[in-house]
Amino acid sequence: MSGKVTERRANAQMKFVLLAIRLKLQTSRMPVLLVKTIDPAGKLCVWHATECSHTLLSHLELGEEDMRIFESLRNRNRKLQWLGCRMALSHLLQTPAIEIRYDEYGKPSLVSGTHAISFSHTGLYAAAMCSTAGIAGIDIELIRDKISRVADRFLSPCEVQMVSGSNRLETLTLFWAAKEVLYKINGKPDLDMQHDICIESFDYLCSASGELKVRLNLQGKETEISVSYQTFGTFILAWATAKETK
Repeated sequence: MSGKVTERRANAQMKFVLLAIRLKLQTSRMPVLLVKTIDPAGKLCVWHATECSHTLLSHLELGEEDMRIFESLRNRNRKLQWLGCRMALSHLLQTPAIEIRYDEYGKPSLVSGTHAISFSHTGLYAAAMCSTAGIAGIDIELIRDKISRVADRFLSPCEVQMVSGSNRLETLTLFWAAKEVLYKINGKPDLDMQHDICIESFDYLCSASGELKVRLNLQGKETEISVSYQTFGTFILAWATAKETK
């Protein structure tokens, strides 16, 4: 009898180990990389688009305008990025029904008006943000060498001096992401990234997360906005909310 009990226990133990391994593998393939509560009024999500576009589309209930946009996309990766943003938003709002409209400059908003939203993507990684506290802006960037070649196009001479040293690529990427966040918050194409969006004095010390101050110069009026950031792997994620700037 004791031998049979021992065997049953061993079999049960083995089943438990196999189940744990299976769950671990499933978790490692989960497309949701990050969910973060920004404050009581806002959340963000980073999604890794590992599935095919048909699978992603089957999990969403898109509005007519979004379906027309999706059907007009021809590039496979672009489809995955586009759907990944909406999957991230669907995860945040806990609904497959994502109905979005766009203003004359292409800025997205929910038809329901319940939250301000913002999207970003790089490669097959997509990010979405929603907030009820104000206008939302989010940007995700891959840290890579090519940003050095365009630094003088979006940084002022003073900002260029802030990005010297061993952490230059990370700082450049962070500054670009922070400026993109404010560009999205403004929502109009008439901003000069080099002169109208200014990084305050900032020393990047390879911290995994933090905050920097950015000034938005709009029609002679300056507004200071705090941009939060978080690094994970070779990516930098930046986000902010702000009151109406128009």
